[in-house]
Amino acid sequence: MKHVLSKNGGSTLVDVARVAGVSLKTASRVLNNSPELLPATAARVREAMEKLGYQPNEMARGLRAKRSGAIAMVLPNLADPFTATAVQAVQEVARQKGYVVILAASGGYESIEESELQVMARRQIDGILLVAANSRKSNIRPFLEKNVPVVVFDEPIRGEKVDSITVTNAKGAREATEHLLGHGYRRILAVGARPNLFTCAERFSGYRSAMKKAGVETMELALQHESELTPEALATFLSGPKAADAILTLNWVCTMLTLRALKVLNKTIAGDIALISFDDFELADMISPGLTVVRQPTRELGHEAARILFARMEDKAEVKPQKIVLSTEFIIRGSCGCK
Repeated sequence: MKHVLSKNGGSTLVDVARVAGVSLKTASRVLNNSPELLPATAARVREAMEKLGYQPNEMARGLRAKRSGAIAMVLPNLADPFTATAVQAVQEVARQKGYVVILAASGGYESIEESELQVMARRQIDGILLVAANSRKSNIRPFLEKNVPVVVFDEPIRGEKVDSITVTNAKGAREATEHLLGHGYRRILAVGARPNLFTCAERFSGYRSAMKKAGVETMELALQHESELTPEALATFLSGPKAADAILTLNWVCTMLTLRALKVLNKTIAGDIALISFDDFELADMISPGLTVVRQPTRELGHEAARILFARMEDKAEVKPQKIVLSTEFIIRGSCGCK
């Protein structure tokens, strides 16, 4: 039999069926792993696929099945360790389900988040995982109206009935503050950005709770965006008789910018000032002294978010949204003053 490929130069399922000596319907059943076929027939079709280098058109298959075979993750920052670990965990789950993950970054800006979600809508994404740019404003309404499953993690959106996964933000910040107070520090500066976010608000709340219980006045540097955290902004709190003697940074970006600012200002960690970071990251234990942190269960958070999303995609029956809260872990190193 002469094997003739399609005119476009690539093999099609028609070519596979011709080479295997079966009908197009039979070849299609093999492609879809139908259990109704004889093993010998399925083997012959797969051999033909391999011989021709046949690659199925996933987009076309998705259109026929009314699915794209892709989920989207829209996050503020693709560079930070929290995001990288969460993405990796989500991809592991998606890969097992035969899905790909399309990533987009909002930069923490609502307008960019809205435009990225519009792009995902045009791609007919099967589900959305979102870390919201603003906990008080929702850009997911169009997806919910079209019955597209959405799971929000890290930043629950107020007023929307969707699945959410968060961590013990307030408790983690409170424990870190109490630890600094236990060392005798009383002028503890909390540094956070984008106070409109649920996570930032909760972490400030935990910090204030510990300070109030100790009868100590709070010191807060609450910025509208991390880009505002400059050495000059921090220097205001590090001079004079009431200068801060300890700092609690409320996310990884704030931690990095604070470390950079302290270096510019010639301040030594644990020498001139104690420091605790809300968020662990690779090499945090290699800084001298090692950085004491509130560690988030980031991998578990990503796995849970993906698990719930796929469960929603597989069964779209109306079920009460889940609200899962995972526990943080306090990791003591040396930057807090511990030996």
